[in-house]
Amino acid sequence: MEAAEAMEKVGNWLRAVHGPTVAGPGGLRVDHDRVLRVPEGWSIPYNTVAFLDDGRPDKELFPPPSVVVREPDGELRQAHPNPGGLSTPVAYPGQESWREVVDPEYVKAGLGELGVPLPAVAGWVKVDNDGQQTGEERENPEYRAGPIRRGYPKPENLLETLLAFASVGWLSREQLLIGLLRCEVFVPLDVETGSTDRFYFSEDRNELRVFSSTRNLPAREHAWWQVDLATLAEFEHPPNLVINGGPATFEDVTGDELADAAKRFPRHDARIDRHGRSPEAEQELAQLAADTATRMGLAAPVELPRTAAERARRNGFELTAEECRKTVLGQSWLRRLEQPEPPRSKPNDLGANGLAPSWDNEGRIVPRLDTFGKYPLPDLENFRYGWQRVVGAYVGFALGEALGTAVDRLRLDEIVARFGPDGVTGLPIAFDQPGRIGSLTQRMLFYTEAVIRSPHREQPESRDVEQLFPGVVRGALLRWLHTQGAPLDNTDGWLVQVPDLRIRRGADDAELNAYHALVTRAPQATAMTGPTALLGALPAVLTAAGPGTGFSGGIRQVVRDLVTVTHRQEEDLAAATYLSWLFEHALTKDSFSYPVWNLSREVLEEHPESGPEWAAVQAMVNESVPFFGEHGLPDLRMPELIGDGQSTLAVLGRAFAALSGFENYPEQALLRGVNHSGRSALTGALTGALLGARVGMPGLPAKWVEQLELHHLIEQLATDALWHFDRRSALHQLGTTWTERYPRH
Repeated sequence: MEAAEAMEKVGNWLRAVHGPTVAGPGGLRVDHDRVLRVPEGWSIPYNTVAFLDDGRPDKELFPPPSVVVREPDGELRQAHPNPGGLSTPVAYPGQESWREVVDPEYVKAGLGELGVPLPAVAGWVKVDNDGQQTGEERENPEYRAGPIRRGYPKPENLLETLLAFASVGWLSREQLLIGLLRCEVFVPLDVETGSTDRFYFSEDRNELRVFSSTRNLPAREHAWWQVDLATLAEFEHPPNLVINGGPATFEDVTGDELADAAKRFPRHDARIDRHGRSPEAEQELAQLAADTATRMGLAAPVELPRTAAERARRNGFELTAEECRKTVLGQSWLRRLEQPEPPRSKPNDLGANGLAPSWDNEGRIVPRLDTFGKYPLPDLENFRYGWQRVVGAYVGFALGEALGTAVDRLRLDEIVARFGPDGVTGLPIAFDQPGRIGSLTQRMLFYTEAVIRSPHREQPESRDVEQLFPGVVRGALLRWLHTQGAPLDNTDGWLVQVPDLRIRRGADDAELNAYHALVTRAPQATAMTGPTALLGALPAVLTAAGPGTGFSGGIRQVVRDLVTVTHRQEEDLAAATYLSWLFEHALTKDSFSYPVWNLSREVLEEHPESGPEWAAVQAMVNESVPFFGEHGLPDLRMPELIGDGQSTLAVLGRAFAALSGFENYPEQALLRGVNHSGRSALTGALTGALLGARVGMPGLPAKWVEQLELHHLIEQLATDALWHFDRRSALHQLGTTWTERYPRH
């Protein structure tokens, strides 16, 4: 379509709206001098005749309105007055008017220049002549849920947003190329020489590997060149780009197609072309290390935290400048505390000095370097699972329970009456203050101690040794009961000696007596039923973290041996087994972990089980988990409407419903997991565990994690469990020190 045809279409529309007098002195006409070619089509501005022809500034329409004539269909759309805003279909007198309902992800992205793609339009609502909705709606069968809702990693910048939108079919190739010209990339540089390694630039192929953010740079790189893609497109020989946009988005772009797009739609933003260093390599840190060494009387300053930053980046995180500063302080403090003379005391505020609490074999607190939940202190191989996912799952579990304890077993209307129309909106007071861990987390910790103390680790695939595991589980539960006040002779291990765990949190006398009867095999003991059977899933799956470290019967056997100490109903066992298989995928060491809506179905396909208990699991997934892989509106599920909120499958289903579609909205997901009738504490805990497995501890709401009691202890135990089953196991590296920490009985 030529500009003249587009202007004629807009002129016809102005006459249709304003009548035949539109061309008179008081009318409107197209501003021919300001017609522009834009990515969506032609931008045709218009204004008053009095302003355009007579030069009367008092008659100017401001901001100047514009109509976009789309190509190739010729649709007329009113341009948004603000940059980045979305155009909307124009209205004609006497004709039905339908307003687009555009996906909020696309609206917030500020990509109005690229137009409104049909797959990003959820549907339309009919409006009357006054612009009021009539109540009539139409769904768009071509709509596709956006990447954030689907569970893709949340974009950090415009480049990652464009790549994600293109990957779900929201943007055409041309729209993507035009958008890329507004973006910047990072090219790794040698921190000393400032040159780009041949690994990132192939002269033979004229190929340049670039990255969307410093967080996505390879772990070993500490300096970078930041440059906008329009500048690269203007090189004499524009490089072919291999764009790394994060764990789930990669794109190849040829230099020729980028240069062609730049000629047609040049960049108007300021150009970016600068070199920089990552926080761990900044010169100011070296000065801080030197000054701290002088102040503390150290013989030499500590090294810059490049290794710490590399390890964090391998886990998908980036140390901030403040975290690098604290790492220097923490390393300096630890070196000072190692000096024999004169005796040194640890700082009163560990966190402010780059330290965190850890617990020794006697259950006493000793300071360690704070890693901010971004990398482990032991050098783990992560043979099968990612450390950050395991720790995230454990901390997320405790956080979810802390959110839900205050409203556990309340009806939704009671929650609303107590906390307001939005229910729980932050960590409520439970027990005596916000963030207290509950009995579910306590039991999870002792179940985890049980899998570490299982003797099968020394004798893999020995069925005789495996048969000892239920007794190990009983011992762990007896130690938990001891922390709740039950008598027990000959306690051992470090966990039972931690004073902060010797506090009763939520378990009443009846529940404690029932547990005691079961683990001691009292004649009057009756097996439990219900959702606490699910507590065994996460600890059980860790037994398969290393090569040959699991039971001969796999995770299913571990779950059954652990859970049947207290629960023996087949539906409970099936649900716990299914959850463990899901964790097996969610805890992957890969850079991307698929969301629950995807994994929940994949697990059922991988493990085709029969029987009424498995039919019930399948029905729960169908009821509670939306599917985002099809066209059309997905049916987001409300936790309150899933089951009765009390049974095992209802609790698990409500956790799935709370999280599915909200993986990139951690606060919302966690609050959805507790604001419903029924077992809010356990539902919240499972929601938090599945969420934490995807985002790690740094991806959980920091303001809540900071308030969470014993989150450093939880991190330490989860790390111990993964280390124990890793290829380079602590059992073999530490010997008797480890077996004293986790005795083998």
